[in-house]
Amino acid sequence: MLFDRSVKSGKKLDMGGVKSILFLRHDNKIGDMAVLTLVFRELKKRYPEIKIYVLCGKDNKEIIKNNPNVDEIIEVSGRFFDDLSVYKMLKNKKIDAAVDFFIFRPRPKHLFMIRRIDPEFLIGFHKQDYNMYDLSINCDINELHISQRYKILLKELGIDASSLDYDVFLDPADEENAKILFNGIKNKLIINPFAASRHRSFDFEKLQDLINKLKEEKDFNIFIICSKKSSHLIKEIGGAALIETSNILESAAYIKYCDYVISPDTSIVHITAAFKKKMISLFLDYSNEEEKINKVWAPGYKDAVEICVDTKNGNFENDINNIGNGSIVNTLKNLLPKEN
Repeated sequence: MLFDRSVKSGKKLDMGGVKSILFLRHDNKIGDMAVLTLVFRELKKRYPEIKIYVLCGKDNKEIIKNNPNVDEIIEVSGRFFDDLSVYKMLKNKKIDAAVDFFIFRPRPKHLFMIRRIDPEFLIGFHKQDYNMYDLSINCDINELHISQRYKILLKELGIDASSLDYDVFLDPADEENAKILFNGIKNKLIINPFAASRHRSFDFEKLQDLINKLKEEKDFNIFIICSKKSSHLIKEIGGAALIETSNILESAAYIKYCDYVISPDTSIVHITAAFKKKMISLFLDYSNEEEKINKVWAPGYKDAVEICVDTKNGNFENDINNIGNGSIVNTLKNLLPKEN
């Protein structure tokens, strides 16, 4: 009642008159931003003169800081009073169109932000009950793959996407470091053991057992990749080299030059998907949830395989440590090149 408009504007989107577009990705989610790169690319291909602005957080801006399809990255801190000046700056840019990716019921703070930015035309997902949204895109947000959701968005922008691949543009220094580390090494396997929650992260014993089983099966050269702030949890790991990284693009460089990836973290899953590496992605059992995360955020290409916790055929807790290491090893074996 305080921040929504009293009536809908009735405006229609005319992309011929859109000179600037703002993407609201201030949720700071890295994987979501990696997928969104397909929209930036396809939009620039169709409308090369359009100015693309992205409102984002400290972490997810890293994935697009080298992206040539983004004209300006605007970072918010998440602190209300500090961000007021950011909203004012965007208002002064007179944004022609904005896309809000928040799919849930928006909080008053969220609506306040949009009113302060005041784009000429506002697009949202499942916002038909809000008058401030000029266009609401309604699709299956619980099972439809995220790239297909963005394909529908592009269609509304007058674009038939030629590709739904993601883009990750690396720092040359990070690429060089990865090349040096992996020089002359075959069967390079990266394991990313940590995700956003405890239930989606490897514990030490599980990780060590997996490494041991992989070593027994084939002569893999195994690398554990993680942030410097988490590396103390696995310092004593045996049979694998530890790669400590400072940011997500540094991790992405090592992924680009490896051969296989195992990860329970969706940001790493989508970065791996950008490079089409052979991958095993580990998911919890979302069969009883409204949003089927393993479907919506699946890697989505032929050399990537998902393994989900099987909570239906036992009394297992929904934790990726209850995915059998034997199952992971056998799945990886199926991704190996076929011998003649």
